[in-house]
Amino acid sequence: MLSSALQDYAERKFRERAEIYAPIFSEIESGLSCCTQEEAVLMRFLYGTMPVRDAGEYGFEVFLSYVRHALWLRDNVEWCRRLPEDIFVHYVLYYRINTEDISDCRPFFYERLKDRIAGLSLEEAVREINYWCAEHAAYESTDGRTASPMTMYRCGKGRCGEESAFAAAACRSVGIAARQVYAPRWAHCDDNHAWVEVYIHGRWHFLGACEPEEELDRGWFSGPAGRAILIHSRCFCDYDCGGMQEEWIGREDGVYYLNETASYAKTCRLTVMVKDASGRPVRGARVAVEILNMAEFFPAAALVTDENGEAGITMGIGDVRLRAWSGGCVCEKMVFPAQEAGARDNGLKENGTGEIRTELVLKSGYPFIQEEDAKGRLAGGSNTWEQILLTAPAQAPVSCARQSEEQKGRRQRRLEEAVRLREERFRTLLGKLPAGEFPEEKEMLQIAGENAAQLYAFLKKDGNPDRKRLLHSLARKDYKDAHAGVLEDHLSCTQGELPEDIYVPYLLCPRIYLEVLTPWRSFIRSCFSEEEKSAFTQRPELAWDYIEKNIRYDARLDYSAVCGTPIGCLKLKWGSLLTRKILFVAICRSLGIPARLRRSTMQPEYLENGEFRAPAGLRGKDSPGCLPAPALLTLEAPEAQSGEKWNYGQNWTIGKLEGTGFCTLGYEGICFAGDSLTLELEAGVYRLVTSRRLPGGNRLAAFSVFGLKSGERRAVELLSGENDEKTMLSDYPARELPELFLWDVSGERQSLAHITGRGTALVAFLGAGEEPTEHVLNELNDCAGQWNGSGAEIIAVLRRPEELKNATLQKTLARLSSVRIYFDREEASEKTAAVMGADPEKLPLLVLTEEGRRGIYSCAGYHVGSVDLILQILLLRKKGRKEENDDNINRKAE
Repeated sequence: MLSSALQDYAERKFRERAEIYAPIFSEIESGLSCCTQEEAVLMRFLYGTMPVRDAGEYGFEVFLSYVRHALWLRDNVEWCRRLPEDIFVHYVLYYRINTEDISDCRPFFYERLKDRIAGLSLEEAVREINYWCAEHAAYESTDGRTASPMTMYRCGKGRCGEESAFAAAACRSVGIAARQVYAPRWAHCDDNHAWVEVYIHGRWHFLGACEPEEELDRGWFSGPAGRAILIHSRCFCDYDCGGMQEEWIGREDGVYYLNETASYAKTCRLTVMVKDASGRPVRGARVAVEILNMAEFFPAAALVTDENGEAGITMGIGDVRLRAWSGGCVCEKMVFPAQEAGARDNGLKENGTGEIRTELVLKSGYPFIQEEDAKGRLAGGSNTWEQILLTAPAQAPVSCARQSEEQKGRRQRRLEEAVRLREERFRTLLGKLPAGEFPEEKEMLQIAGENAAQLYAFLKKDGNPDRKRLLHSLARKDYKDAHAGVLEDHLSCTQGELPEDIYVPYLLCPRIYLEVLTPWRSFIRSCFSEEEKSAFTQRPELAWDYIEKNIRYDARLDYSAVCGTPIGCLKLKWGSLLTRKILFVAICRSLGIPARLRRSTMQPEYLENGEFRAPAGLRGKDSPGCLPAPALLTLEAPEAQSGEKWNYGQNWTIGKLEGTGFCTLGYEGICFAGDSLTLELEAGVYRLVTSRRLPGGNRLAAFSVFGLKSGERRAVELLSGENDEKTMLSDYPARELPELFLWDVSGERQSLAHITGRGTALVAFLGAGEEPTEHVLNELNDCAGQWNGSGAEIIAVLRRPEELKNATLQKTLARLSSVRIYFDREEASEKTAAVMGADPEKLPLLVLTEEGRRGIYSCAGYHVGSVDLILQILLLRKKGRKEENDDNINRKAE
């Protein structure tokens, strides 16, 4: 029985959205009329709380399947029946876990798991489900679009956000409450991570998705989690009947965030007081807690001040930037809990229960940018930099369950079997397709997994050359879930006189950004009259005018992290600004007008007279016939001459001020020409951020804020922060490694001293196929050219010969010029870790050695950016040796 409280809540939330759902309300009401009473309650609950865009993207029958399956579990599965009602609706019933595409997957997963977990305890069932997940999916670095759990099952590869959505969906399919837990950004290394928690006997327990352990509360990420500033989970409404015990961080868009940090790391309580210029507390001010990661200040949490002007959060003891705003007024401030506290000097107790208080005073306009100077440039526009050192939380490992030697052995055997089953399954699938018929498309068919049949059907239909062109224009992930019928819809355009580099990416291609691919061309053409289509074709800006007049949006009822599709947006007349931009591009392409989203600014643009231009409605005050001259910003990087590499999104970014915050521009992959780079930018206020990671996880950072006017030319020298070898290795004294032995591929036993010789080498103990090692291999692959010129050899140490088959390893080895393979048969990694002060249970273990067995730096486990860090150390040591030689020569000359 569903409680009266839930029934009332569902009815109220549903009725609040009646006007929003007007375009599809009759369809919803018709569906509800065929439901049982309990089904209708839960359907109203979902429609009343879901991100509104979902109602336009997915049919009534999809949500009804989730409801019926959840009710059946509640009635028939004992552990589901015992769940508190709020835990049940949030973490068993709910169809959405994070940003994944939605498909009807729960009954499918249940049928494959029910016999496997029959008769098991709840803990045993979770473990068995995770082994099942490992048999069907493994880690692969991919783009930001989150594939559905069903796609993960069908293709077998995905990033951590997809693995965790898959594992959580599998658990929910058998009535086990599960959720994705997320570190939105690390402080001690770049990137982020997601994993799974399951609710067992009133407590949440963690596990690595598709990375099974013999016990719960174990995972390679426990060490990084102990250094997190923020770890959260999410749900999509505030229904609570006592089961939700965590601290509510607050609401962002239509998503509610719960604070899980204290379960993983030492914490402090940060309280922020926001005042206006007169010193009065500001109620309702927004406060962003920003973490420096990937060279940008990322808003990891958004707080709202109470009637006293205060907002607070429990967080890991690391340095953050605060940004508060209200009514056009703003204030920014660095807060240094890690540096000021010293763990206890600022009142923090051993368990991290102390409090840090700080005050922000709002001022009109953005700090440093107040008015134009005598030269017409915005004040604060001089090439000045503010430098800061940000300290990451100290290592405070999570208390993990211990495992016996027997459990270790059993886990290893089962993981090897999982890999065998997974690889055999996809090898068999690919073998069913005619070999060699499409040699140029072989790789995409391998990537596609079960979806290869869809791609094959599309290719086979006829000899239209646009079939191959279209497929090759897609993102890699599209091969995993693009349906032949959808692709067919997008062949309905002609090249005419357009050059290939315009026609294929900006007219033929169905991929616009990170939206789900749908057959939007035929749908869009059917939505508009001939008169409207003719008007849009002659003046594409009219399409943007239509969108602005007819498409509504309220961020409080949606999830802005998920792109809407052109079909869903038009169907519901609802869409975020990004979704509306995607729709504009889709309308243009549907009518034969090349169009794109400009990646650097995310502005939609259409081709007119040989040039791409944005609609006037998105160009501020500019008239439709007047395109302002861009500003030219030249970035100068003298360090590039000495071998230092500037990688966008790793050690530098640039952001444009939009409202009260900076939006990082999309320049991923851009390269310097020698020691300079020129960017074409719109007039506005910009912030450059540079960041250098230190070996211990801290950051040397600098930022500069300045304004640019239309047509202005400016040069700025990038500042990377003062750094030297002593600073880089201050926490890593050189250590003599023990006498170790490894085995080469021919079976010969060799000492480490003999292997490394007298030169410099990176000894890399790898865990092929595991996410932390995949990161390291991808980093080596990305910087192979730089590494090959470093003079350092790589000694890649594997656990077993079978690991040589790993695709990522093979791809990376092919790009490295100086690498040798060995095997560890005598626990050399554990012995090395013990001497170097690293975690002996974590792989990969990277040790930079000189002169045989002299270890000068090491890191173990998950450490995104470690390869770049080691390259920095190599560069600094090379520079130091050159300076020393020059000094010796000068002294001799004197």
